[in-house]
Amino acid sequence: MKKILVPLLLIMAVLVGCGTAGRSYVETEMVETLEIEILPNTSKMFTYRLRWPEDHIPSHIRVNRGGGDSGREFQRGGVDVGRGTYERLLENTAFVVEHAGYCREGFFELDRSISRYHLWVRGECKDGATEADRNTFGAKQILGPERWGKS
Repeated sequence: MKKILVPLLLIMAVLVGCGTAGRSYVETEMVETLEIEILPNTSKMFTYRLRWPEDHIPSHIRVNRGGGDSGREFQRGGVDVGRGTYERLLENTAFVVEHAGYCREGFFELDRSISRYHLWVRGECKDGATEADRNTFGAKQILGPERWGKS
């Protein structure tokens, strides 16, 4: 039994590892930004955002007034918000703040919002700003994916 169980577990581990999709939402049309601000007390604040372009967001709300197929869903866009959305958003945030070189020691989540067309996390880096950080990032700016890559 052990001779079969060990290889089976090994194969399952490989399949799970190969099935990992990597960062979420980066292969969509969502706009990814990192808004950063270094405060005078050396706190490094940020807001990581994923947002659908304005022209992709419906400007109407469908109201069912009867007579139609109430089970039929309107044309959808955006992110399917579900149980894993929050975890995927935090994984993206951690990747971006690290690969942008902004948070070297991780971050504290201060606030978040998750909706179909706009997801964001507001946080503070665990490390304080150095003089090199001030020279690199300035006091306040908005960074794009060219700063951290889409991996």
